[in-house]
Amino acid sequence: MPQLDSLRALAVLFVLFEHWIPDGSSYKVLPFGMIGVTVFFVLSGFLITDILLNSRKIAAVNNKSVLHSLKQFYIRRTLRIFPVYYFTLLILIVLNFQNIREIYVWFLTYTSNIYFFSVQKWAGSLSHLWTLAVEEQFYIFWPFLIFFIPERYLLKSVYGIISFGVLFRAIMFLLSDKSEIAVNFTSILTPSCLDAFGLGALLSFLRSTDINYQFKSRKSFYFFTICFILIPTMIFMNENIFTASLFKFAVSAMSLLLISRMSTGFSGMLKSVFENRILVYLGKISYGLYLFHNFIPSLYAYFNFPEPQNTIQKFLIYSVMLTVVASLSWFVLEKPVNNLKRKFAYN
Repeated sequence: MPQLDSLRALAVLFVLFEHWIPDGSSYKVLPFGMIGVTVFFVLSGFLITDILLNSRKIAAVNNKSVLHSLKQFYIRRTLRIFPVYYFTLLILIVLNFQNIREIYVWFLTYTSNIYFFSVQKWAGSLSHLWTLAVEEQFYIFWPFLIFFIPERYLLKSVYGIISFGVLFRAIMFLLSDKSEIAVNFTSILTPSCLDAFGLGALLSFLRSTDINYQFKSRKSFYFFTICFILIPTMIFMNENIFTASLFKFAVSAMSLLLISRMSTGFSGMLKSVFENRILVYLGKISYGLYLFHNFIPSLYAYFNFPEPQNTIQKFLIYSVMLTVVASLSWFVLEKPVNNLKRKFAYN
């Protein structure tokens, strides 16, 4: 599904817009960061559930215990995620980058989102790591749900997870002081993100049971595209915090439809765009792009490079630097370690 790599690249681009374009800029016409991260969560829910459902079938066919598949899953995830993450943390701790030594345990244990929620403030260039904490917490419990819940209850469980995510945000809003800060920090807790993961999982279930024909219909896709862009935008522009939280669910639903079309593949001009080699490559190194992007401004300042003349020039320079760093990470560390996954197949 090469077009999904392009979707990763676009999601990262949205996050870069959020963090590198100053607030108040005319370029910031949407909550780019939230949209990009939500796309990532839906995509993770889809791909991880797809992997787990297939490995569950393989275990049944080969008459193996699901514990074998569970072990293989965690080994493969560890090989993909941990090496570059902990190597980066090691460097940051040695340098005591932005006083990370005071809170490094939260990053080591993938609980930084809980820390940020508890103190109700960010930690500068380290703040974006909350999304990786959410992903890892999702990986902890989701395989157990897929492997050990009876098959006849799996789809109902997914619907329950989606509903729980929406209800959790609503309840936390009602219990909070209803300030924008409180709502924003509530949204970084893993339960607040479950509707995004769950919708991705739902798409995986629909594909596996051949009942997702409605998502394959071009007319349905474009109709829902218009609905999920116009309606949530009107809600969001209303600036009501509670209704704006519904925007997140709408973005998740829009992501589901987009992933559905891109997983089967756009044709024509869109195929050329989404299978462009540059976009596909950036999607392949998207983990590094996301992990390192918040450190690029500090790296640029460290080398005392001349100040960019304008926002666009700064964005382009940072993008080139980030691509170089992420590429080095991919070829030197990530890809060699990732190749070890071949030794831990599910069959």
